[in-house]
Amino acid sequence: MKYSKSYLDQFFNSINEYHSKVELLIIANSLIRNAEKISWVISLNQLMNWQSMSDRSGVWTYYEVLEKEEASILINFLEEYEERNILVNYCKGIGNYINEELMDEVDSWIRHNEFEIYRCIENVFLRHRDWFYNCSIV
Repeated sequence: MKYSKSYLDQFFNSINEYHSKVELLIIANSLIRNAEKISWVISLNQLMNWQSMSDRSGVWTYYEVLEKEEASILINFLEEYEERNILVNYCKGIGNYINEELMDEVDSWIRHNEFEIYRCIENVFLRHRDWFYNCSIV
């Protein structure tokens, strides 16, 4: 799918708004070819799912269905981007989704650090801004 420069601009110009992050993620997913695996897109999918599942029904629902390969991709990504706080709290829940106390702790951390998570997401989109324009301009 192709997008105009002005269409992409509206989301990058309002990157601090949640709907813009979601729309950019949808666009990134639409630009990936079937066999293509782009680690930063996979990582953003996982990070945003982690946060949103925590908000909706509790983070245990994220960890309950987590695939090891995708967790590994996100862990490597968070290490590469030096997102230590997010990494430590993300890793707490892996393999521990039946531990209610730990899941409550992770949910609480996510709630109290949503701006740190948003900042990480925004930085990734901004680092890959050229990718969006190069892959999608009509």
